[in-house]
Order: sequence, then structure tokens, then C-alpha cells
Amino acid sequence: MFARVLLALVLCVGCSKPIQAPKPQPPPSVKKEEAPAPVKKAAVKAPVKLPPGIAPAVGAVATVNGKDIPAAKFNTDLSRLVGTGVRVPKDRLKHIARNILSRLIEQELRRQAIATERIVLTEPEFEEAYKKYTSRYVDSEGRFDEVQFRTTLKRNNMSLTELKAQIRRERLARKLIEKLGNVSVTDAEMRAFYDNNNSSWVEDESRDVRTILSRCPPRANAEKAAACKKRAVEIYSALNAGGDFEQIAERFGNVPPRAPMHLTRSSRDVALARAAFSLKVGEVHKPIKTRWGWFVIRLIEKNKARVRAFEEVEDDIKTRLTERKYYLEGLRTVRTLRGKATIVTRLPF
Repeated sequence: MFARVLLALVLCVGCSKPIQAPKPQPPPSVKKEEAPAPVKKAAVKAPVKLPPGIAPAVGAVATVNGKDIPAAKFNTDLSRLVGTGVRVPKDRLKHIARNILSRLIEQELRRQAIATERIVLTEPEFEEAYKKYTSRYVDSEGRFDEVQFRTTLKRNNMSLTELKAQIRRERLARKLIEKLGNVSVTDAEMRAFYDNNNSSWVEDESRDVRTILSRCPPRANAEKAAACKKRAVEIYSALNAGGDFEQIAERFGNVPPRAPMHLTRSSRDVALARAAFSLKVGEVHKPIKTRWGWFVIRLIEKNKARVRAFEEVEDDIKTRLTERKYYLEGLRTVRTLRGKATIVTRLPF
């Protein structure tokens, strides 16, 4: 009897504890997956604008020795040349397209040759080439004309980055020609060129003047323009009274005195040239309005027409002949590279 009661108590105690189910465990071979990183969308370039009826090229417009020339380059150059406003005749369009493609092929041929010849352009060499290019954009005082430079870039639909890339390509191309061709000029060639181009060395009648500029912005308001003219009148009065040129220039001028300005009757600034030819040596002209402001000039020398001696134009002749040799050797180099290359063209029209 006692054994039955003890067994019942034991069974009741066991029943009072809740039974906990085992926690599920993941299979050992399964790892938790990480969320994929968000995919960045590639920047979409604005479509190239071409005249009505002209579809941009796609894919590669040519392959040079296994290297594709992408259609983007072709389309950009085509857009720059034909614009967007007028319809272009088909025969004219084909001619333009062939020229563009030929130039791109030549660029690629030169690029491959430059790589093969291991030709590099140092940063000082690029800076020198860039400085030489921008030196053509100067004002009357010989200073860099930023407005003229930017206007030219805009007119040619070219960015500063594109211009610098073009300058690099051209300088590398010259180094390639220097390595593969002959651009030296002999004294005999220079003398023959001088003798055969006598009319080129005739120097027209000219005038040399000292100048002081009362600079005035092109879009100056009436008050600013009046102040510029007033300062020019004061400069003229001081010079006409016999004052020292350098001291007056330092006192009134916006820029330091420069070397004399050389003017002919065909000089670009007609107003300055006309004024210079109306003066006697030592005379001062009343203020002359130009796009840079008001000039006051004093005539210091009259120069008669003459034929310049060989020694005077020797450097100019050498530059001309050297540039011509670069051009001819460049054509020869490209012809040679074309003859050895495998080229496949795919004009879109």
C-alpha cells in the first residue's frame, strides 16, 4: 500500500514540470545571406544633336589593327561640324563623314605608333606647347585675353579639357615625326627660299609710337566710360605740356610702359594706325578710343618702306621651312602607317 502511494507522488511531481521543445538549429552548412549592395546607375550622357534625318552612328565606326574607334568620337565631331539647324545634302554629309573618319583613323595610327616607339610627353613640354597656343590670344598690351580665348572655344564648341587633350595629341605627333622623319633645315634651303620670295620681305612704311592706355571695360556704364576718357584727356594734356613719358605713364596709366608699338597702314586697329600716320615725330595725338579703352600716343619714329635683309628674316624663314617639313613628314608618316595597318571602316551613311 505504501509503495503504491509513493509511486503516485513521483508520477505527479514529474507531471508538474512543463516539457520544453528543443530549439531548432540551422543546418551547419547553411550561412546567412547578406543583402546585395545597391547597384549604382551609370551616368547617362546627353544624346548628340544632329540635323534632322541624320541618325548618330552606333558601335565602332572603324577598327585599326584590332582597336575599335567608338562611334561617340565620330558623332561628337560630326555634331561640331554640321550643327543642328539645317539639313545637309547627302553627298556633302558623306564627304564630311569620310574626312572625320579618316582623321580619327590617323589619330589612332599615330597613337599606336607613339606607344610602339615609347614616346612620352613631359609636363614641362605640355606647358610649353599650351603656352605657345594661348600666346595668340593677347590684347594690345601683349597680355593674355581671357575673353577672346573663351569666345573662340565657345565658337568651336570645344571645352578647355578637349583643347588640352588636342594640344597633347599634336605635340606627341610632332615628337613622333621628329623620331621617324627628317625635319632639319639647311642654310642652302633657307637662302634659296629667301631668293625665291623677294616680295615677302618688303616691309611697308610704318610708324613707331609710345603708348599710354586709359583702360576701360568694353561694357562699362556711362559713368565709368566718362572717367576713363577724363583720365585719357589728363594724360594727353600732361604729355603735350612736355612732361616725362615714363613718369606720366606711371602716374596715370593702368599698365606699365611697354616697348614702342609698330603700326602700318594695314594694322588691325585702323584708328591707331590712322592717328600715328597723321603725326610728326615727337607729337602727341589726342585720346583715341579703341575696344580696350582710350590710347594716348606719341610718335617716336617714321620708317620708310624697304626690303629686309636675309639676316633679319633668317629666323622667320627657318620657322616657315621647319613647319612645312613637319607637315610633309607627317603626311609621309601617316601614309607609311596606313600601308602597314589593317583597317576596317563602317560608315553609318
